[in-house]
Amino acid sequence: MDMAKEQSKKGLIVSTVVLSLVLLAVIGFVTFQNMNKKDTVETTNQTPSTSTPDDTANSTVKEDPVEKDRGSIQEVDESTLSSIDIEPLAITVFYTKGVPGFEYTVERTSDQTEYVQFTSPELVGTKCTDDKGAFASIVKNPTSAEDKTTIKETRTVGSSSYGLSLTAKNCTKDEALLEKYQTAFTNGFSRLKEL
Repeated sequence: MDMAKEQSKKGLIVSTVVLSLVLLAVIGFVTFQNMNKKDTVETTNQTPSTSTPDDTANSTVKEDPVEKDRGSIQEVDESTLSSIDIEPLAITVFYTKGVPGFEYTVERTSDQTEYVQFTSPELVGTKCTDDKGAFASIVKNPTSAEDKTTIKETRTVGSSSYGLSLTAKNCTKDEALLEKYQTAFTNGFSRLKEL
C-alpha cells in the first residue's frame, strides 16, 4: 500500500511539474508575441500640448502619419500627408510629409482671437527683432482687418472659420526651407478638421 501511495505522490509531483512547465511556456510565448506586436505598432513623436497661465500652449512636433480611416478629400493624396492634433483649438491640422520637425504655440490676441503659430528654429533669422522662426499660423474666427489681410486661405469647420496665414520671408535666414514649410501647410489646409 505504501508503494502505491509513493507512486501516486511521484506521479502527482511529476504531473504538477510538467503542467507548471507547460503553463510557463504558454505565458512566455504570449508575452513574447505581445512584445512583438508592440514593436510593430506605429508610434508618433508628438509632445502633448500644455496650457500655461497666460492661455499659451507650446509643443514640438515631428513626423506623424495620417490615419487611413480619416476619409478622403478632394485633390489631396492623403498618403502624402501627416497630421497633428491642436487640442486647445480642438482641430486636426494636416501638412505634407517630409518637412523637418517644428514647434507650435497656441496663443490669444488682445481681442481674444485664438490662433496656433508654427515655428522652426531653423528659420530664425538675424534681420528681425525677436524672430521665432514662424512660418505659418491658423487663426480661429479671424475678424480683425489685420487678420483678414494676412489670411491666404479660409476654411469653415463645424461652426468656426479658420484662416491660414503665411509669414513673409523678410525675416528668415533660409527662404527655401520657409517655402517648403509653407507649401506643406498650404497643401494640407483643405483637410483641416475638428477633433
